Amino acid sequence: MRKYIYIIVAMLFSFVTKAQQNIVVHNSGNTMFGSSTAVVDSITFDTTYSKIKLNGNPSSLNIQKAVIDSITFTSNTVNLDKIYIIYNGTENATIINPYSAQGVNITANGGTVTVAATSGISNLEYNLLGTSSTGSLTMSSDVAAKFVMNNLNITNASGPAITITGNQTHTFTLQSGTTNSLTDGSSSTKNGTLQTDGKIIFAGTGILNIKGIKKHGISTSSAIEVQNGTVKVISAASDGFHSEGYLMSGGTVNITATADAIDAGDTAVSISGGNITAILASADVKAIKTGTSTIGISGGTINLTLTGAQSKAISAKGNITFDGGNITANLSGAAVLTASGSGYDPSYSTAIKTDASVIINAGILNLSLASTANGGKGISTDQNITINNGTVTITTAGNGATYINTTGVTDSYSSSAISADGNILINAGSLTTTSSGTGGKGIKADGTITIGTATTSPVLNIKTTGSRFLVSGTDYSHPKTLVATGAIIINNGNNTFNSTDDGIHSDTSVTVNGGANTVSAISIVSGVGEGVEAPIITFAGGVNNITASNDGINATYGTVSGGTEANDGSHLYITGGIVIVAGSDAIDSNGNITITGGTTIVNGPTSQPEEGIDYNGTFLMNGGLLISAGSNSNMTKAMGAASTQVGMYLKSSSQLATSSMLHIENASGTEMVTFKPKNGVYYFHFSSPNLNKNTAYKVYFGGSYSGGSYVGGSSGWGLYSGGSYSTSGGTLKSTFTTSATNNVNTVSF
Repeated sequence: MRKYIYIIVAMLFSFVTKAQQNIVVHNSGNTMFGSSTAVVDSITFDTTYSKIKLNGNPSSLNIQKAVIDSITFTSNTVNLDKIYIIYNGTENATIINPYSAQGVNITANGGTVTVAATSGISNLEYNLLGTSSTGSLTMSSDVAAKFVMNNLNITNASGPAITITGNQTHTFTLQSGTTNSLTDGSSSTKNGTLQTDGKIIFAGTGILNIKGIKKHGISTSSAIEVQNGTVKVISAASDGFHSEGYLMSGGTVNITATADAIDAGDTAVSISGGNITAILASADVKAIKTGTSTIGISGGTINLTLTGAQSKAISAKGNITFDGGNITANLSGAAVLTASGSGYDPSYSTAIKTDASVIINAGILNLSLASTANGGKGISTDQNITINNGTVTITTAGNGATYINTTGVTDSYSSSAISADGNILINAGSLTTTSSGTGGKGIKADGTITIGTATTSPVLNIKTTGSRFLVSGTDYSHPKTLVATGAIIINNGNNTFNSTDDGIHSDTSVTVNGGANTVSAISIVSGVGEGVEAPIITFAGGVNNITASNDGINATYGTVSGGTEANDGSHLYITGGIVIVAGSDAIDSNGNITITGGTTIVNGPTSQPEEGIDYNGTFLMNGGLLISAGSNSNMTKAMGAASTQVGMYLKSSSQLATSSMLHIENASGTEMVTFKPKNGVYYFHFSSPNLNKNTAYKVYFGGSYSGGSYVGGSSGWGLYSGGSYSTSGGTLKSTFTTSATNNVNTVSF
């Protein structure tokens, strides 16, 4: 066949009839080229091009056949308002420029295309098509422009694939159904494969693949905004996106980079929709980062995987706010010790890190740090953390370790799910954390921790499963579910704290005003596992179930070497609510105990020297209901004589078994208390507003109880309520009359 086929008949037909005066070339629904048939000498085709030869031109306008949808003839006026740049391999790019006389100058030398646009016409559309392995587009523009990428594939070994100057906003539309690619080279002197000094906007529904061989994938001194389309940074020698600001409302961004995935400089990040996936393997990198500004996420799906040491998934120096979205972060990089002062300064892999505060108003966060991420943090702030709603799940598995700190002293670090140098406020939402590393912490604050409000009720499930480790001397780093230097206040919520060591600890105070609170602090190490511990502890409300392998409730200012029975000034107050506690000691105050209200149900150990209730100062029973049982320890004491409510201190020479119960009634058979112990017990403290002076009472061991339930929902033991007691099968242990003058009655049997 001949290489060139002349289409003469159709041309002659159009000329002769004069019915159709213009020839039009179409691409993707647009008019690519149009001209009067009077100036067209011929149209020819070879294996690659459609060649349109115009009068007076020495060469043809070569347009790849692959980019032509159709060629039509029309008598209608043809309006050309779009610029086409078509890359033709190593040959000169084809330029269709209807604005050449209006200040848009475009030249092509092989695949190297240069655009100088001084037209002053905003949003001119540049359609970019074709392929070149030695191509580039360099443009200077005084106004905003639009670029339509339509199966564009450019590789430039000596520089960026696309460079645009002029500090204008440019929109890159990824044509539907197309896959585009940009690659720079190692000898480039620029920072990005796609580089501008103005804002970049991505739109459309096509795909853009980018390889940053020299440095960044996309680099701009302004912002990047993704409205739609799929932008993939296949690889980057440095950052995937490098900009001053990042906005995203739709589309898909996938980044694999050597440095940061999205580095927004010192300008804000705002994500309201779309999908982000980032995979980073280098040390000390960030997936989404701003320097001095803020990050706001209100929508979208974000999946971040970082395997390098001390890396951060989402990082800012300003506030990080979540108003929606579905965020998943997986980190596995180790901690790094950097020499500083007289020792080292540690840095850890962290899912969310800011020098300011984190605010979670909505959204789903799933944050996971692997066992290799020693000391890793889920959320870490230099200021405060506030959770107003949303669902947050955090898992940390990295172990803690010792190191020499900057002052030259042996110190330690450990993983924590949530850590704040300031305060932590959890008003509502759902928070689930699991910390399995040695010394791991659930929620940790150098300031205060507040959970719930009078009208909002969060759901907390905080768990630590690791063991303690020795720091120096007799100092250990203990796993703790809830720990604060400042006060801990629980106002509301459905809260579960489950630890293999300590449960709730504050250096200042713990106050419980409400909520359903379950604390389990069970350690395999003897003498370890405190349920609730602080110098000042107040239970004013809520339903509180506390179980510990050591002290269930421990009011103390700190352990004294060798132990002491002196009053250290600490204080346990129970003014309301239901407190159910078991441990060894169940309640231990190195200072004082004052009960003025509520219901307190206590079970200590079977064997001395530990007790149901242990205190060094005073124990005042001034209101509420108390039933406590424990061992026959010689250290066990009655309530203080200054108590204002009638109470009983009962000492049995025989054990009340766990299969039995204690029952006390008055002479007319009215029930005062029926109690089933958790352990075999001997000594009891009982006080109730229903007790009176100078009144006869009977004490039974055994008998039966039908109906009813345990107060506060304790399982298998506790204070019976709502049923009926029968003395059948029971043993009357004592009948006595309370004192007519004293409120405290000691009875032995």
